[in-house]
Amino acid sequence: MPNLAELAVVDLVRTRQAVDDTLTAFVDAKRADPCAGLLDDLVDVLTDFLASGGRRARPLFCCLGWQAVDGRPPTEDVLRAAAGLELLHTYAMIHDDLIDHSDMRHERPTVHRTLALRHPGLRADWLGCSAALLLGNLCAAWASELAGSLPPTAPALGARTLFHALCTELIAGEYQDVRGFQDYAADVDHALNVVRHKTTKYSVERPLQIGASLAGADPALLDACTAYARPVGEAFQMWDDLDDVTPGHGNPGEDIRTGKHTVVIILALRMLGPTPARHLRNLMGNPDLDTDELEQARALVETSGAPTVVRRMIDERLAQAHDALTHAPFHPSVRHPLKLMVDMAHPGHR
Repeated sequence: MPNLAELAVVDLVRTRQAVDDTLTAFVDAKRADPCAGLLDDLVDVLTDFLASGGRRARPLFCCLGWQAVDGRPPTEDVLRAAAGLELLHTYAMIHDDLIDHSDMRHERPTVHRTLALRHPGLRADWLGCSAALLLGNLCAAWASELAGSLPPTAPALGARTLFHALCTELIAGEYQDVRGFQDYAADVDHALNVVRHKTTKYSVERPLQIGASLAGADPALLDACTAYARPVGEAFQMWDDLDDVTPGHGNPGEDIRTGKHTVVIILALRMLGPTPARHLRNLMGNPDLDTDELEQARALVETSGAPTVVRRMIDERLAQAHDALTHAPFHPSVRHPLKLMVDMAHPGHR
């Protein structure tokens, strides 16, 4: 007989599939729009992008927020809200890759590179970037349509208010993130503030609260969503940032190449001596770093001792998240799935 953890995995897989089915049905229906013939190329790229995988963390948190109230499985309205969150995330990824001038995402060409390759010519790069900007905007509009199509009930109105807050918070976090590039005066508090807006609220807190609000959650349960979400979101982002600077990893080292001041990099610059810190600053922000230079930068970060500090910060936040989950007034059926979502924030804890 499967244990509770195994059942939780099955439930998450089923929920993810239900969200994917809702997304597919929505995008397919859009092909019947009078403008469909003018958007076929963009919709084809979007369909391929959505089918390429992804954890669907935000939709899952939305559905778990709904179930946290009384354990009911997600309804069609909840799945549409969850699908809207995934389209909003798609918009954010497309624009984020444009801002970062990234050519690859998870070992696949980014959307603007894909569109450029589909239209070779003298202005292929310009066309690819322009079309990706428009596709991102289209995803944001469709995300709002999905969230705005909820029934005019009090819970749905509350969920829409949270969705609109999420949209503003996402842009605020992205803007603060951009301002922090190559800002050597940035501190850990600034970096964590960016994480709270760009990752914690956007990826965990608001999706949970949107689902819970749709189910008529009271203020105490919404507060419990925040208590659980903040440490989970911070731990997840810090682990992702740590992975980017770990020596020997196959990832492209985007944070170093773009000069992004994450928590681990800020700490490394503070903990290194003057000469190695200057060397790290000189390496950062150079998109043309060769492999040896990238590994030099990673080695400097590792030598500083900052990764050890960040791993301790991650462990502290994971402990906070588990404690918050223990005391949250959530329905018992979501405790194991939410625990699994905590463990996703740290691969070493799986």
